[in-house]
Amino acid sequence: MFENNFKINYTMKKFTLVACLMLLGVIAFAQKPVRFGVYLGEATPLGAMGQGDAIKKTPEHIYGDLTHYAMLSEKGDQGYASIGANVGFDVTVALPVEGLGVFGGIDFFINSNKNDVRDCFEEWSHEIVKQGNVSSAKFYMPNVMNIPILFGLNYLHNFNKIVGVWGEAGIGPNFRLISDFKFETKYTALVVTPEGDYDVTTETYDYDAATTLGFKIGAGVMLWNKMSIGLDYYSLGSSKINANYKVKAGDRVVIEDKFKGENDIYTGELVVRVGYHF
Repeated sequence: MFENNFKINYTMKKFTLVACLMLLGVIAFAQKPVRFGVYLGEATPLGAMGQGDAIKKTPEHIYGDLTHYAMLSEKGDQGYASIGANVGFDVTVALPVEGLGVFGGIDFFINSNKNDVRDCFEEWSHEIVKQGNVSSAKFYMPNVMNIPILFGLNYLHNFNKIVGVWGEAGIGPNFRLISDFKFETKYTALVVTPEGDYDVTTETYDYDAATTLGFKIGAGVMLWNKMSIGLDYYSLGSSKINANYKVKAGDRVVIEDKFKGENDIYTGELVVRVGYHF
């Protein structure tokens, strides 16, 4: 888990550095007024990443059928991502046309999992403990992170000193990161095997990062030429979900395999946002 978090943090820092250098380049060559903006919003996942039918219990799947869950199944085609959060920063440089500008920006999206997926694993954990030879069974759900770095056109028209309208469209690379999916089981007594002793097992899915092409369109109102309220649609591209699968008994790796998803998982985000511009 620590190794994966370090890898994610390092990757995010690298992407952020690239974005900052690109935005600084926009500012350095700007010959017109420059406007900065920071914003945050509620992000609703769209497409396969946001899809997820109710997990039904069957005789074959007594805790719930996760056949379509892309985080665990090679043939999975649904992400079960829940409503998440968006934080963004952009720089807009004015063009000779009144109200028109070019912008560069970076966004951070994070989405967790829908409740029915969590409920499924909660019940599984409780049933494992009830069997008597396990003292605790914990799971750590993955979070899906998307970091698009987009450049495009922005238009702002103020009707008066209080109210205006804005619209924008941009395109650029998106970087998808998924944190570990981890199961940890602790036994009531030491398990003795010819290969060694252990009292804890961990099962981990360590997901590969992916790079896709993203774009966004958005519009809204501007108040006092400082505060924006709007709706943005982000199309963040499609990619497979691949992972390194590992099972450890104590400190010893007993199973190691590569998990390769067969389906492209499309990710989109619908964002209701509030921003401040200076």
